[in-house]
Amino acid sequence: MKLTILNKKNNPLWSTGIDNKGDEYRVIDGHFFLGETISVEPYHNSSNTFIHPKLNYDSVDIFSNFLNKEGLIHFKDLSEVNNKSKPFRRLYELNNYWVSPVSNISNQIEYLYHKKMIDYSRFKIGKPGIKQIRGRASIISINYSDLLQKVLRERKAVRSWYFCDRERDLNRGQYADLFVLGNFNEPDLQIQLWQIIGGGSEILFAHGLIDKETLRFNHFDLATHYVDPNQIPQFANNKKRLDLIKKEKWIRIDHDLGEEDIFSLIKMFFPMNYLIDEFIEYPVLNIV
Repeated sequence: MKLTILNKKNNPLWSTGIDNKGDEYRVIDGHFFLGETISVEPYHNSSNTFIHPKLNYDSVDIFSNFLNKEGLIHFKDLSEVNNKSKPFRRLYELNNYWVSPVSNISNQIEYLYHKKMIDYSRFKIGKPGIKQIRGRASIISINYSDLLQKVLRERKAVRSWYFCDRERDLNRGQYADLFVLGNFNEPDLQIQLWQIIGGGSEILFAHGLIDKETLRFNHFDLATHYVDPNQIPQFANNKKRLDLIKKEKWIRIDHDLGEEDIFSLIKMFFPMNYLIDEFIEYPVLNIV
């Protein structure tokens, strides 16, 4: 069946398509094809709702053969859909379907393109369309570099955290920022940065490995860790290891990387500017 997608705004999830008789139908994610005549298939056996064949799948689980054990795909396995793909709305073909980077890492993806780092990157993909979760506000300033230099200069582990005054009560599972820097493992220096959000159940995690000789990063990844919020006070105050409910990786790069690129990617990932500003102004450093 062929429908012409009308160039007008509808529901965020669907557009209006008309057949050659002028009858109207819903087309899921039709915004990709405004003004075009396209072939469509029934959406979940519906008689009045349709979808383009390239988008007619329910889950990226159908691409499991292309994903690593962390659920990430290598950029080299994707073919960009040149007439549809745009910056911040990248679209790729994979196994005759269309996929996109999940939208909460769109800033990082564009950074990787700009820095010509995308070719050796792995990242999380999802089904294209505005149904994806939108990204959080980017962080534009925090002095991570000073903390990193302290680790490199003194060759010690450094733990740095800050609890926002307005929402300090961790026992009630409220917001806190927690940054952890510097654990030694051979042959690399391991850097970890954390930020606790979502009432204490969701932890943003940035992780990198630094070669001790060259002081260059050779690995970097971003993830979200989901935990029981009741564990957060024990983690923050007693350094007790957290039991993860689930871990979701977003980006992984195994390649020679500079400090500037690493911290630029982290700044895009961590939300809540007002907490970062407080952290910069009133840091609490603890040498472990």
